[in-house]
Amino acid sequence: VRVIGEASEPQALPYKEHMTLLDLMIAVGGLTEFADGDKAILSRVIEEHNEQYTVRIESLIQDGDLSANVNILPGDILIIPEAWF
Repeated sequence: VRVIGEASEPQALPYKEHMTLLDLMIAVGGLTEFADGDKAILSRVIEEHNEQYTVRIESLIQDGDLSANVNILPGDILIIPEAWF
């Protein structure tokens, strides 16, 4: 599983069974002050097709919205963009 962009510590992490977005964000130390976490993209390969989903990291971390806590699968790439002020 890879986390790139505006994570405090972007990195590749080994997948763990039942891994969630919250687990992933804890492992990378959260978001930078410049992150636009609610516009993050989860890129996933499903049956040889690249699918992309918007995930709401800020809602999950700052607001405690557990409906934003999605499952992570092996090979997922989380892309966290920079906010435009």
